[in-house]
Amino acid sequence: SMPKSKRAKLVHLTKTKKKGRSKGDALIEEVRDSVDEFSNIFLFEVENMRNAAFKEIRVQWNNSRFMIGRNKLMMVALGVDEENEYRTGLSYLAKKITGDCGLLFSNRDEKAVTEFFSEYKQAQFARAGSKATRKFVVSAGEVPGHLPVSMEPQLRRLGLPVRIQKGKLEIAADTTVCEEGAKLTAEQCKILEMFDQKMAVFRIKLLGCYSDSSEKFLEYSQ
Repeated sequence: SMPKSKRAKLVHLTKTKKKGRSKGDALIEEVRDSVDEFSNIFLFEVENMRNAAFKEIRVQWNNSRFMIGRNKLMMVALGVDEENEYRTGLSYLAKKITGDCGLLFSNRDEKAVTEFFSEYKQAQFARAGSKATRKFVVSAGEVPGHLPVSMEPQLRRLGLPVRIQKGKLEIAADTTVCEEGAKLTAEQCKILEMFDQKMAVFRIKLLGCYSDSSEKFLEYSQ
């Protein structure tokens, strides 16, 4: 069959003519420009999204392009059926865009990209609602030096048996903060952060890749 033209028709989201382009149209154009510019498109999802960590990855991969958070528009840009797909085979990728996922456009070799992201992990503080990855007990005795005496009321409110001894904060008795596998509360998360216990891992999980050369979307087995 004839290859799809690189510039398929631009789908306008708004029927009425507005001055200039809508943000939606601009994003659609940006996605399509990226399809033209890069040889591989990876579908990914983020586990334990943290803006600072994601920004770091963008900086590290500044010769590639990440897009996240506008699923409907990304689907329209790629085309969700064979008739409207921007390039042959892209509709298979478009149909998989769901939930907290995004697209990574890159000219790097597919193997290099998959290897990098399978290894990449960054420990983060857990947020309320996530599960404790291990049991954590605050031992009786002095608390870490960076917690000032003025925090005594706050620590007490969080449920820790604290007292001030000789001008220093002290935990009166061993206290279990969380059990492994338990759903964490906001209070527990605050305590874990104070004691520098990171129980979440930020990572980018690749779900599949569309490559220019094959014009196919290959889904990775999870």
